[in-house]
Amino acid sequence: MEYVEKIISVAKDIYVLCNEVKMNHKRCYRLKGRIECLLEPVQTIKHEELTNAKALKEIVGILESAKDFIESFTNKHRFSKVFKVFEIKDDFNHLNERLNDAAMALELALHTEQTKTLLRIFKDKERKKEDKQDTEEDQRYLDMVAKKLEEALHSMEERIQQAVETVNDGVEEMKMDLKDIKRIIESYNEKPSVHPVQEILELKPEDIEVENKPFMTTANSKYYKGMLHKFPVAIKRFLNVGLFDVEEIRKCFHKEAETMKHFESPNIVRIYGICINKHGTNPVFLIVMEYCELGCLRKVLEGERQLSWQTRVRMALDAACGLYRMHQSIEKFKLHCSIDSTRFLVDHGLRVKLGGLELAKTETSIRRITDASQRSQKIPYISPQQLSNINYSYDKPCEVYSFGIVLWEIASRKPPFRDCSNEVIRQKVCDERAQEPLPSDCPKDLCELINECRAYDPFERPKAGAIIDRLKNILNRISTVANES
Repeated sequence: MEYVEKIISVAKDIYVLCNEVKMNHKRCYRLKGRIECLLEPVQTIKHEELTNAKALKEIVGILESAKDFIESFTNKHRFSKVFKVFEIKDDFNHLNERLNDAAMALELALHTEQTKTLLRIFKDKERKKEDKQDTEEDQRYLDMVAKKLEEALHSMEERIQQAVETVNDGVEEMKMDLKDIKRIIESYNEKPSVHPVQEILELKPEDIEVENKPFMTTANSKYYKGMLHKFPVAIKRFLNVGLFDVEEIRKCFHKEAETMKHFESPNIVRIYGICINKHGTNPVFLIVMEYCELGCLRKVLEGERQLSWQTRVRMALDAACGLYRMHQSIEKFKLHCSIDSTRFLVDHGLRVKLGGLELAKTETSIRRITDASQRSQKIPYISPQQLSNINYSYDKPCEVYSFGIVLWEIASRKPPFRDCSNEVIRQKVCDERAQEPLPSDCPKDLCELINECRAYDPFERPKAGAIIDRLKNILNRISTVANES
């Protein structure tokens, strides 16, 4: 019952921290209440000596992430870090989704009276209603704080400027904090840009400026840099469309575009609109989307840019957040079906975003895919089960295996199974159950996570949410070590 004791210990730490929070009180206390609810069935597992180590291990990771997150709202950090509460967007939602995952896992492991309360607390509709109320109350408080900060900012700048020549080097750090606060307040008060379109629009050809030369080409599409209302965008042009009923294709095109829009997230490539040009013998079908300056992840990893382990783990975390957002959609979850390092794009700040979601499908629809189209994925990323059995149904563990290969690429900065034929890859993966070695300086906990994602047995592969929790913990540890050195 090692995990049960750990869960109880971390939960107690969270309770203490909740009494110290200075910002986002309502949402922190709501998290505390939901964690208390989770502890009841966990105590039952302890007393009845039931075992479900995988679920309990996942809960430990969730609670450790919650602890680190809530701690950022106490007075234990530097002044500037306290004010990063203004930058919180999806973190509360993610933690609540992960607690909901834990509740479902416990519900499967137990059939007791406690689970009735558990399901009531985590009922999706009620949970989202509570979260909305908490967010609105916290936002009103943050609005007040932002206004006071803005009023005080000018006098603070003048005082710091006057003190620069007379005080010690600590002033420089204070100035940096002040710049951070000013940037955050300006970002907080900034009106939404007109460029990120709120609905999928069917754009006119004259609205878009497209460069002649594509910057990336795949079997079924070409990517061009372009401009939409003088704003840089990427334009995906579909190839091999052929001569079909344009109106029928328009319906399908809108549906695929709406699918991409549904998964809006900082770690999902954003779509702004679609364009169908009917002039000529062959209509042209375009998706206009967010432009990521550094191109695909594979290109960045193969480049000469220095990437510390801290940076690589942060990039891996971004990629995992994109995958989790798709797997845990509000409606029926979807699978990407074509995960590899070219499907992730990287912006100028090295933020990684998942693209290619027009390929995403529900698990039910995947059962109707032909074998040929299901095997369109690149061989190095295909799970052992699919490689050895052509009738094996694609599912989440298959996708996690593919993502494990991407994690290995981020760690090694190499393409998987370089110079190996398809037959050699099948032999290594299916018969020998081999995993390509990780770099000798790869952090131990990161090695363990990557190897679990690439595990031969699908049951041993973690879910996307658990991958996020563990990457966050790894990043926190590496960042702490870097700050101390």
